[in-house]
Amino acid sequence: MAIHPLIEQDKDYIIALRRWFHRHPELSMKEFETAKRIEEELNAIGIPTFRVGATGVLGTIRGKRGPGRKIVLRADTDALPIQDGKAVPYASQCPGVMHACGHDAHTAALLGAARALKQLEDNFSGEIALVFQPGEEYGAGAVLFVQVGALEGANRSFGVHLQSNLPVGQVAMNPGAENASVDHFTIRITGKSAHVSTPELGADALYAAAQVVTALQGLVGRLKKPTNPALIGVGVLRSGEGYNIVAREAVIEGTVRCFSEQTRAMLNAKIADTARSIAALYNTTAEVENESFTRALINDAGVYAEAAPVIERVVGKGNLVPKELSLGGDDMAEIIAAVPGVYAFVGSGSDAVPGSRLAHHTPGFDIDERCLPIAAGLYVESALSWLK
Repeated sequence: MAIHPLIEQDKDYIIALRRWFHRHPELSMKEFETAKRIEEELNAIGIPTFRVGATGVLGTIRGKRGPGRKIVLRADTDALPIQDGKAVPYASQCPGVMHACGHDAHTAALLGAARALKQLEDNFSGEIALVFQPGEEYGAGAVLFVQVGALEGANRSFGVHLQSNLPVGQVAMNPGAENASVDHFTIRITGKSAHVSTPELGADALYAAAQVVTALQGLVGRLKKPTNPALIGVGVLRSGEGYNIVAREAVIEGTVRCFSEQTRAMLNAKIADTARSIAALYNTTAEVENESFTRALINDAGVYAEAAPVIERVVGKGNLVPKELSLGGDDMAEIIAAVPGVYAFVGSGSDAVPGSRLAHHTPGFDIDERCLPIAAGLYVESALSWLK
């Protein structure tokens, strides 16, 4: 393993930052204190910052060797509505809010990398855009940086995400698809109330909704190739006013996950068609709303070929492994769609740290902090290799 000496030197600084962010988590698009701390750290070492939206932060480092290429380094900053279940000194101090996905570590690692890259600015040309992105958990943050033009002129993008089921010292990355697109649909079915003893006088929205939920499960299995991964999941069905009343309204909420834009468009259209046709069959009506969180995250194969040797120099040959496809989404996809790039998953699990092998988005989630210099080192070496 070959971590840049400046990162090794700042290892305690990066760990301390991660623990501060872990103690002070903030929900998506409400990362006000997080953004303030990021700005303080960057400004203290002479890196100018610009607010993107209310809680996004863009820092800029310009190499002293003149104009050149531009690389985007991205970290997400938001936490989750989960009660921290760990008994550790750095446990969350915010009831019901926790960094249960490693975004505290991503932020600390990029700040550590920024310190190193600022000290190395005499050694490279071009520009580094430091993207501290809010709202990843709801797909709301990356598009803000695209919309304000923060990525304009960039040639490469790079980001990291911790992965608890991967041991410290390994990195997972693919020369193509890694994470699915994410869409959220809401179906509102409207019927007519009646006494349950006279259903013919009403229009049962609950029954119609139940038929819709059942029918949606068949769309994935019958309308696409089995080799093309996709998912329709329903997590909410709300309806009913009383045990003896035909339900007048029902609300269904669910998600579509896939890797192909063609499949994505087809499934979303079929969900709407299915809901409306089944609703009509039972004399009810269906309104369908769709909210896009992010497209599929598909690494650029050419950038992968450039990045893989750099990553192996950091973690050692044989420690860059394939990434298992995930139906979870990540709006780093929006950045890679705008600027060719890759997303590397850094192992953060070990038997030495309780909770570091637990699944993300769980109350006991933690990391083995030995992964922090690796993540920071990947940011540094990726930037230097592309800007040399």
